[in-house]
Amino acid sequence: MEVDHKMIRDLQKKFDLEMNKREIEITENWRKDLEAIYKKKYENVNALLSDMKNLMDRMSNRANTLTRMVKEGV
Repeated sequence: MEVDHKMIRDLQKKFDLEMNKREIEITENWRKDLEAIYKKKYENVNALLSDMKNLMDRMSNRANTLTRMVKEGV
C-alpha cells in the first residue's frame, strides 16, 4: 500500500488548524475568567487572592486531567 504524501500533508494541515482553533477557544475562555477577576471590585487583597487561587486551581486541575488523558491515550 502506497502512502499518498499529499493526502497526509492535507490531513496534517487540517489537524493543525483544528488544534489551533481549539487552543484559541481555551485561551479565550481563561482570558474571560481572568478578566472577570480583574473587573471585580474587591474590598481587600485577600478576596482578590482567593479568586486568583481559585482560577489557578481550576487551571491546574484541567492541566492534570489533560495530562492523564494523554498518558492513557484517550
